[in-house]
Amino acid sequence: MEQEYAIVALVIIITLGTTATEMFKHYVKIKSTKHDKDNDAEISMLRQQNKELQTRIATLETIVTEPGYDLKQTINGL
Repeated sequence: MEQEYAIVALVIIITLGTTATEMFKHYVKIKSTKHDKDNDAEISMLRQQNKELQTRIATLETIVTEPGYDLKQTINGL
């Protein structure tokens, strides 16, 4: 009789362990998907900022390299 209880207890423990493991895997998968969405939004925002900064740098380079710009003449005079 004790062997039957031991077998039933073992089956219950294995079932609970397997269920807990599968629930944890599902939880991790959901968390990972959420972080991926957050990261995608942040990456998109950073790409937009990068494009804006590249445009600003191009404008500043154009201004600085114009022949009439005083700073260029001052630097060349040194």
